[in-house]
Amino acid sequence: MKRLTLTILFSTVVAALLLAASSAAAKPENCDTEPRPECFGLASVKASLSTNQAGAHPDIVTEFEVTTNPASKANAFGLKQPYGVTQDITVSLPPGLLANPNVVQQCTVAQLETSIQEKGEAGGCPNGSQIGLVEFYAYLLPKAFVEPLYMMRPPGEDGVARLGFIGGAFTILIEANLRSEGDYGVDASVLGASGQQEVVKAKTTVWGVPAAAVHDRERCTPFEAFQECDHAPKPPSEPRILQALTANPTRCNAPLQLRVAVDSYAGFGDEDSVPLGPIEGCDPLDFSPKLALHPTSRAAAEPTGLDAELTMRQEGTELAPEGDGEEAEEAERLAGERLATSQVRYATVTLPQGMTIASGAGEGLQACSAGEVGLNTRQTSHCPDASKIASVTIASPALSRPLQGAVYQRTPIKGNLFGVWLVADELGIHLKLPGEVHADPVTGQLSTAFNGTEATEGLPQAPVSSFELHFFSGPRAPIAAPRECGTYFAHYSFTPWSGRPAQEGDVPLTFDQGCDTGGFSPTLQAGSANPLAGAFSEFLTTISLPSGQQNPAGLRMTLPPGVLAKLAGVGLCEGAAAQSGDCPASALIGHGTVAAGPGPAPLWLPQPGRDPIEAFLSGPYKGAPYSLVVKAPAQAGPFDLGTVITRAGIYVDPETAHATVISDPLPQILEGVPIDYRTIHVAVDRPNFALNPTGCEQKQAKAILTSSEGATATATSPYRVGGCRALGFKPALSIKLKGGTKRGGHPALKAVLKARPGDANIARAQAALPHSEFLDQAHIRTICTRVQFAAHDCPAAAIYGKARAFTPLLDRPLEGPVYLRSSSHELPDMVVALNGQIEFDAVARIDSINGGIRSTFEGVPDAPITKFVLEMQGGKKGLLVNSTDICKAKGKAEVKLTAHSDKKLTLRPRLQSRCPSGKK
Repeated sequence: MKRLTLTILFSTVVAALLLAASSAAAKPENCDTEPRPECFGLASVKASLSTNQAGAHPDIVTEFEVTTNPASKANAFGLKQPYGVTQDITVSLPPGLLANPNVVQQCTVAQLETSIQEKGEAGGCPNGSQIGLVEFYAYLLPKAFVEPLYMMRPPGEDGVARLGFIGGAFTILIEANLRSEGDYGVDASVLGASGQQEVVKAKTTVWGVPAAAVHDRERCTPFEAFQECDHAPKPPSEPRILQALTANPTRCNAPLQLRVAVDSYAGFGDEDSVPLGPIEGCDPLDFSPKLALHPTSRAAAEPTGLDAELTMRQEGTELAPEGDGEEAEEAERLAGERLATSQVRYATVTLPQGMTIASGAGEGLQACSAGEVGLNTRQTSHCPDASKIASVTIASPALSRPLQGAVYQRTPIKGNLFGVWLVADELGIHLKLPGEVHADPVTGQLSTAFNGTEATEGLPQAPVSSFELHFFSGPRAPIAAPRECGTYFAHYSFTPWSGRPAQEGDVPLTFDQGCDTGGFSPTLQAGSANPLAGAFSEFLTTISLPSGQQNPAGLRMTLPPGVLAKLAGVGLCEGAAAQSGDCPASALIGHGTVAAGPGPAPLWLPQPGRDPIEAFLSGPYKGAPYSLVVKAPAQAGPFDLGTVITRAGIYVDPETAHATVISDPLPQILEGVPIDYRTIHVAVDRPNFALNPTGCEQKQAKAILTSSEGATATATSPYRVGGCRALGFKPALSIKLKGGTKRGGHPALKAVLKARPGDANIARAQAALPHSEFLDQAHIRTICTRVQFAAHDCPAAAIYGKARAFTPLLDRPLEGPVYLRSSSHELPDMVVALNGQIEFDAVARIDSINGGIRSTFEGVPDAPITKFVLEMQGGKKGLLVNSTDICKAKGKAEVKLTAHSDKKLTLRPRLQSRCPSGKK
């Protein structure tokens, strides 16, 4: 920020500089014997300061001389002819050596041009605009000239400052520009000097306090100077403004150099430097910055802008007392001894914990590259408007008005995602200051540092009286307020160029509105895009939370009964691919969107044109037969925070087939940016994957969420499909007995149930065998306990048969043993333990009716089973015993079936068996 005022430094005076020093420039060989244009160059450069005290206001004397031909004829002053005609002269001041063009009156070019007339004092430059003297020697001029040097009116928006004087009969302007491409020092240049004079050397003196009476004897108009000031000059007619024009650097013990460059009309140039310093006495320099911070919104847990104002006391204007007595002399002495304030070298502000980046600010945000901002150039920046996040106003005593600028989002780079540019392109200044923004990867706490560039070794050395920064407010404001009301404290640290310790302190920020935050009441919406019974449809799930509530950290989602997935033909994302998210397309089953961020306008991901959020089917995970791999690229605006991989197990209840999805902990912060979940939307949209139930009764989906602060909330969503009456229901059943047919025989049984694809699914099945068959309790060998069954540790002797179930939802049929398991009823239950891609236990209650055996399957899952085969053992292991010769009886079973659509069907299949003489 300060560097920009450094532009105001203004290259006051072409010669500007410091300690006396001199060095001779090397020139081509044989110039003394073979003079030629390329022998043009600098013969010497000298510079001195009247004081080396840091922050003092020295008279600056600078002198240079070009190379001359010793064989040429000397003029009246003994000057030899230069090897070339000087066209351009540039004096480069070291950073920190300053001049303030606003402390004196300013002269216009028109006034300067009339000042060589005899009545020049009336029509020329104001007396109070003189800031020093220029003494120059030209080969073709009849004498040396000592001319007044004036502060000129700045050239609009094209330069930092302008000086002027009359060289002989020519108006000479010195343009001061800032080295925006480097160290933000000032270059003072004379471009296109008169070729009719052949300048040999020049000496410039700039007064530290131009209005001081000590300079009154040197105040002459250009016309009077041409007459060699042969009369006593008059003091300024205006009241004296005893304010310092120049200021030494406030950095001590650092090498300083003044550089002079010259170019001839023949196209040859040279440059030379002289060391300056040492600058001493930095300890007495004042440095008392004050920082104020104000959020644009005082509502907790909402986006907010931020207004920051840094103020630093700078020297004021002093009016000299009337008269020339001791009082006036003392005032002048004090004006000269008053030291400049040290400038800021490093600036760091750390916001309170709880104030973080508001992710909603990423919506539509762009970034500005180093090329677009024009880093290390004097070009006007061309950052996209959509990359602007703040406005800047910088006031400096050296500026004619406050400088207006902006803060732009910097193009992110690895390890530095949130950097900014502080830019100002006004008044001939092209300020491009990088700022580093660090977001704590654990807490999200923000810290911003402005430390300058490698060339500047800190912020530009320029006086700044105030620096105002206004981060934009509104729904897309870049900062999120703390979740709870209260007064929080930001910490600042400002380090001066003087080398003294940094000034540190804390600044309060108060949030006392919208304090009803911190609840945890998520809502759930779940349903099929096409709610037609038995149809394939996208299944949509949306979880929402109001702004300011606790953040969800865990999710347990139970789907409505009967909502199933066709796993047949679906690939799996497993192994390293599941960890990286590089899953095959064959495993893709859905997509997601997430809204995150505080306030009414959260950030929606994925952004248009960015990588999608994808859900892939994976294999076993944490005890679940299947799982999800959710791949979420965190890309918003110019930021790419990487890819977030979240795993979730898909658990299937073995008795109800209800699916429950249990996620791993949800990520809470990415690269220091908190993820304030507002909406989580998942669409299981793989074609012919999600299958609707065939029952139209009211159901519900349920989600149990836990927050990052330990709260738990349950959210439900009603679910219903329609069109159940249109579904058919016509299953077929065959029952065969094999083995002994006589009374007392123990036949094996094989039952085959077939259902038509597209029919309603069976909800309840009750099968009663005829009186010819009943349960032989003497053959009940071993019964598996519930504890053993739950532990998958049933003894082999508890197995009494086997079963297979075929479904179009799986690649392979489910199959497994049939157990007798302990029950709360008189007889044990029969449990069909089906295994395969999933596990399912079909439980039947066994009882007797009218002396016969009956099995009832209640709560059969709403799943399409196209074929079910049940085989029970016979002989010594058989549970069935004939009560008569079954070859002489016409036994029929009675099977009552109820569909999930509420349709009912009774089947009376004949018991088939192999009888002697081929009779059945």
